[in-house]
Amino acid sequence: MLKRTITTLLCAASPAALSAQEVELRSLDGFISVAGEIVDYNGTMLSVNTSVGVVSVPASEVGCYGAGCQDVLANNDFGLDAAAFVEVVTGESKEETQAAAATSSGSSDVSADLSLSFARRNFEDLFGVVAGTYLSEPGTDVDIRETDQGLVVLSRGATGEEATLRPVGVGTAGDINIAITSLTGSAEADFPDVTGWALTGPLTHQMVGLTAFAVIAAPDTGVTSVSLDDIAAIYAGEISNWSALGGADKRILPLQLPENTDLRAEFVTTVMEPAGKTIAGNVLTMADEAGIAASVGQFPGSISVVSLENTGENELLDVAGSCGRAVAPDVFNMISGAYPLIRPIMARYNTLPSNGLTPALLDFASGDVVQAALQEEGFVDYSAVQLDPAKNNARLSAIMSAELSDAAKPAAATMFERLFDAERLSPTLIGGATSGPESGWNRAMFKTLAETLADDAYAGRNIFFVGVAESSEGDQSAIDVSEKAASGVEAAFSIFAADVIASNNLQLSSYGFGPVAPVACYEGQVAGNTHSRVEIWVR
Repeated sequence: MLKRTITTLLCAASPAALSAQEVELRSLDGFISVAGEIVDYNGTMLSVNTSVGVVSVPASEVGCYGAGCQDVLANNDFGLDAAAFVEVVTGESKEETQAAAATSSGSSDVSADLSLSFARRNFEDLFGVVAGTYLSEPGTDVDIRETDQGLVVLSRGATGEEATLRPVGVGTAGDINIAITSLTGSAEADFPDVTGWALTGPLTHQMVGLTAFAVIAAPDTGVTSVSLDDIAAIYAGEISNWSALGGADKRILPLQLPENTDLRAEFVTTVMEPAGKTIAGNVLTMADEAGIAASVGQFPGSISVVSLENTGENELLDVAGSCGRAVAPDVFNMISGAYPLIRPIMARYNTLPSNGLTPALLDFASGDVVQAALQEEGFVDYSAVQLDPAKNNARLSAIMSAELSDAAKPAAATMFERLFDAERLSPTLIGGATSGPESGWNRAMFKTLAETLADDAYAGRNIFFVGVAESSEGDQSAIDVSEKAASGVEAAFSIFAADVIASNNLQLSSYGFGPVAPVACYEGQVAGNTHSRVEIWVR
């Protein structure tokens, strides 16, 4: 396993060129990929002159790919030999280094034959859309085929790499499991900073799809929004009258799906478990979402949580996280992560792949071609979109009348000045230390952002990485954390999408505005006093 403590470092290196030939240095799990000319080797770290400057990577964690590797080893100016790499692939032959790769990874359970399981039947269809679209994508150097035994084989002819995925059906354990993965609740930090999920890996999760719950209620409740805690308390039987939420003096009638349904289980993991509550025994159960949607429109005081596509003609309530800031269930709020009841569909690695073919396939799921196809299957397309300019203006205009602390006032003035004529894009990153699911979300945002910014419409534009945060330690702490988060994400993206930035002449910069003009609860799964988000704005 690639050590999580290793980071990709931008550093000054010797200007002496080892070779005029370009090479690609790539980790076996696919999350280090640096192309350029090797300019230095100190016995541990290789320095590579890339399109964004000199980048250093650990030689023992990467393979050398390309015809240039042969020249590099022949010159041997810095004592560099094939044994320094995990493997060497010149394009003509591939060294037999699988044993060395397993030793370097520090893991004995890496396998090229990974089983693939699905939490729900339609996630098999989702994977089929991803694989089928990847197969037909022009320009890819990876072939996909299905064997008579039902195995999905990925192969790269130029290097001889191969990965085999073995679908094992629904509800069984697999090396890779595709399932709804909540971004609420608590989780351990898998990555201390942005370099892990963006550059070095290995990832524990990759996001491949998105869906969402919606809260529907009878028209006589007298409320327009509820919080996640409110919903959990209603279903736990702790809140039984709408007047307790500022609504009508009317008994609450919650409706739910049967206990053995996937959606009921997802509701429990998304809403009830993070609140530490269980569903009361007297909650009315109905057979399907269509029946629930029809009943909510007829039963006084009723409420339910259903899939976004099955809300019927009912009123949708805004939903707030623990901070009480309500967010409407519109598309922008869902794909920016502001709406609390999104349900990301993640591929979780229980066993790490032995090369980068499988991660590359799952990364491809975040492209707009796949997302458009998945929308046809009832999923939410999370490709990047622009926020309605009127909503941008309303948010910035609110700064002028807001009550701000002395620490926040300068940040507010800068925010207004920098963003008043900019447009916000939907990709929004979770800042700071992140859990595996949060990191899967972030990487998907990087993928869709890079694809969007490659469009000619963004040529020569200024791209702002804007940090926002809330802290129990005060506004200055929030500002400091948001600045650090934004600058870190900007630096990582400059490497992640170096080709896009160079070819489209993009100008990147970062700012941190802390608690100024928040639009959602900036909660995170990793415990801490401060949580941050990084928004993307374009001018």
